[in-house]
Amino acid sequence: MNAGDALQVGLDSFDELAQALGCCLPETLVGQPLGAIETDTRKLSDQPAPLFVALRGERFDAHDFLAQARANGAVAALVERQMDDPLPQIIVPDTRLAFGLLAAARRRRWGRPLIAVTGNSGKTSVKGLIHAILSRDAARFEAESLANHGNLNNDFGLPMTLLRLDESHQHAVVELGANHLGEIAWTTALARPQVAVITNVTGAHVGEFGGMGQIAQAKGEILAGLSPLSGRRPVAVLNRDDAYFPLWQSLAATGQAIEVIDFSLMSTNDDSARLQARDLGADGLGRYAFELTFDGESLGRVQLKLLGRHNVANALAAAAACLALGVDSQLVVEGLESAESAPGRLGVVAGLNGSRLLDDSYNANPGAMMAALELLASLPAPRWCLMGAMGELGDDAERLHAEVGAYACQLGIDFFATCGEEAQAATEAFGAGGKHFIERTALEAYVRTHLPTGASVLVKGSRSAGMENVIAALKVDASR
Repeated sequence: MNAGDALQVGLDSFDELAQALGCCLPETLVGQPLGAIETDTRKLSDQPAPLFVALRGERFDAHDFLAQARANGAVAALVERQMDDPLPQIIVPDTRLAFGLLAAARRRRWGRPLIAVTGNSGKTSVKGLIHAILSRDAARFEAESLANHGNLNNDFGLPMTLLRLDESHQHAVVELGANHLGEIAWTTALARPQVAVITNVTGAHVGEFGGMGQIAQAKGEILAGLSPLSGRRPVAVLNRDDAYFPLWQSLAATGQAIEVIDFSLMSTNDDSARLQARDLGADGLGRYAFELTFDGESLGRVQLKLLGRHNVANALAAAAACLALGVDSQLVVEGLESAESAPGRLGVVAGLNGSRLLDDSYNANPGAMMAALELLASLPAPRWCLMGAMGELGDDAERLHAEVGAYACQLGIDFFATCGEEAQAATEAFGAGGKHFIERTALEAYVRTHLPTGASVLVKGSRSAGMENVIAALKVDASR
């Protein structure tokens, strides 16, 4: 089999699996059909002819569950070492890498357009906006559009998504995350996107990468793995407002020819970004309307359901990606207007004392935190911010927390409270009107007692801060 033949490998049989992985099969599997590929023994019983992939992690080793996999209907297991179990076993050096290669084979066989989104902030929102647009486009063909669930965006979550691809999907959109150099290069090679979106660099995971430049470099890895788009050049959608735009623009001009569609929320000159939002206006909840323009021509006026000015930039990125695929401009406008926020991602929740809670509790990084504060500043007073510590910031944690606190003060936020040791620097930088709590429960108790009537309250923090519990403690209980 030559290299060209390898690209045609499917996943309908164990023989094709062996070709994709370059491994040997037990004789009992030769010529046998392959059904589902699962990493969770609980899901095996619902699938035809399932293969169980025994992954390893820091705190688990799925090789210990082969007997359970066999009992639940697995016909074989992908393992790193021969186990004392009668279940037929396919041995590979690394099951996690093999899992990715199987997903890559499925994506190659599927062969239709795929958009990949990366960046520090906004990639999940951009993915959601793109999915809303592509779903409308796919409906014209009585088909569907696939997007990865939640933030399953690493070298494990992406393969899970790619393995779901089938003939019912007209196109797909995935987000690619990373916490070290090389990760996006690997996942891009698996996904083979024809369109890549880079949203921004805002400092997320800066402690793990070692600096903002390294983050920008990691995000730029996506550009080296783009595939041609139906005989056309692949497309890079880049944020002209980001400090690292020149780097990505240069990378796009290196090697294979890549078309660049840039977007900008700050620029309004006809000779600058190709995708722009003009005549912006917002309602009392911070939902923006704007005129969407592409290469100077209006595509229509958009009214977003999403909150915050930063989501206008996300909408521009999504529009650019879908226009690159040739989606009709009317469907782009309709899709942008239909998109709604995911749970914990800047939605409005009714709170105690007639307050409005801005639930952005899912995660946080410095850039996203500042964008959420800007939205809070546009809402009716009194304005409260309840902030949990931001994780994965390394040696820069104290400085970055302090910058957020100082920015909140600059915006005129009325009350600023934090919890978690690293977040104390934010309260100190905020100054008078700030309060720090060691425990989240103490923060909840204080707010329940002191929250003024009709307040606008932003609740945000990293996953480790557990700020969704603050939302649960402060929201109105509809059952009462």
